[in-house]
Amino acid sequence: MGDWVLYFNFTATTSALMVALMGLLLSATASYIEQWERTYFRATFMMLFIYAASDLVAQVSLDFLGPEYTGLSQAGVFCELLFSAMIIPLIMAYLLHCTGEDRQTNTLFRCLMVFFALYVALLFAAQFTDAVYTISPDNNSLIPGPLYPALFVPPVALMIVSSIALARRMDALTPRKRIAFSVYVFVPFLSVFIQSLLFDLRIVVVGTNLSALAMFVYVLQDQMDAHVRHCEEAAQRRAQVIALQMRPHFIYNVLTSIYYLCAQNPKRAQQVTLDFTDYLRANFDAIAQQGEVPFAKELEHARAYLSVEQARLEQGLIVDIDCPHTAFRLPPLTLQPLAENAVKHGSDPELPPLHVRIATYAEPGCSVITVEDTGLGYGDPLPQYDGDNMPSTHHGPNASPSNHASALDNIRERLSACGGTLQFGPRRGGGTIAIVRIPTEWHSSLAE
Repeated sequence: MGDWVLYFNFTATTSALMVALMGLLLSATASYIEQWERTYFRATFMMLFIYAASDLVAQVSLDFLGPEYTGLSQAGVFCELLFSAMIIPLIMAYLLHCTGEDRQTNTLFRCLMVFFALYVALLFAAQFTDAVYTISPDNNSLIPGPLYPALFVPPVALMIVSSIALARRMDALTPRKRIAFSVYVFVPFLSVFIQSLLFDLRIVVVGTNLSALAMFVYVLQDQMDAHVRHCEEAAQRRAQVIALQMRPHFIYNVLTSIYYLCAQNPKRAQQVTLDFTDYLRANFDAIAQQGEVPFAKELEHARAYLSVEQARLEQGLIVDIDCPHTAFRLPPLTLQPLAENAVKHGSDPELPPLHVRIATYAEPGCSVITVEDTGLGYGDPLPQYDGDNMPSTHHGPNASPSNHASALDNIRERLSACGGTLQFGPRRGGGTIAIVRIPTEWHSSLAE
């Protein structure tokens, strides 16, 4: 055997050992993977680690050690052959788990276990006869016997059964898991074929470990996507609940204002009724909304709310809207709750009229929304809010921290799903400013 072959084999086996160790560490710390899958990958990478370690021991013992180490060579080759085949029943069990089938009653799984049992029996028999292979006591080398090719028949049969099982269940898997299983079945099969042609080169061990790591990465991405979808759906449901939890006293006050306006200013009463209807309609539309909405729709929702509040507070609220930049999208129920936050926690009948200003503009790489008010400003900030060491919001005398923080947390959570941010800070001249930034590439891709 040439020096380059020894170098290649040592490098390949060492690399496989490191890949298995990396997979073992990743599977032990992955937080997004379900418990069953985490256990499966731990077991898989543990077996792959033992497989690579046994291969390395056998390689070093056979290629570099003398006849006195024939026992070590025998043990290394046995463990290498055994653990290389144990991976296939594991992958089959995982496939059936992903499709919700019972492996104990599955015909293909039973067939696979029969082939595996035959392989183990043949491997144990090889330890007591020279017909399969033997370790020469003279020079500590592996000598294939006449039945040595038979040792590869059960593993190939295992791979064929696994391939058939996978082909029948492709439609039941997610796109990423289809790729993951295909890689995990095809790459070792190809590696076995290559190694059967080039017996001196150890291809199978590195191919098997790399395919397992690739499968783990695909499954991890699949689980992370599912986790993100779950968080987005949960945030959307919480936003819908918040939309339904309109403040009772707000509704009472609006209806009372309309009642008095009917006698004092009927046209104004009609307009307030229309604005209140638009506000309610926008709330219920947001509940049914799936995905993002144009900023113009959010602005109309906030405008309807502020118009109703202007009628209720009369001269106590002045609204200024300056939004020349509207060509972007954002999660529903983002702007109106910020406007409500400004009015609810910024107004005070004993202070001058509250000024609320909504503005938009474009920055390099993002669209920016600002909601400013001249209200009470900052007292003691609510803790654990913004990652930029800025106080999170108002803390006026009428604040209700738990519900208020929940609503703003929900906005921040839904914005984070699109790479957006929500920040609060003191407004120059007094009051508070809320700043929303939404990446340009995100809403541009939505527009396409």
